[in-house]
Amino acid sequence: MKILITEKQSKNLFDKKIKCRCGHSWSEENKDKHKYLCHICGWDQKEEVYNNKELFNFWKKYKK
Repeated sequence: MKILITEKQSKNLFDKKIKCRCGHSWSEENKDKHKYLCHICGWDQKEEVYNNKELFNFWKKYKK
C-alpha cells in the first residue's frame, strides 16, 4: 500500500524542528554543539535556562 503526502506534510513528519519560547524555530543539527540553544534570544530548550555565554560565543564565531 502506498500513501502519498505533500512536501509540507513530509517536513512536519521527518524534520526535527526545535521551537523556542520566543517564537523562533530551527532544524536540529547533530553536529551542532548546542543544538537546543536559540541563536536569537539565548534560551536553551533542553536545560530550560537562558545561556547568554554560549549565545555570545555563537555570535562571536559567526561574525568572523
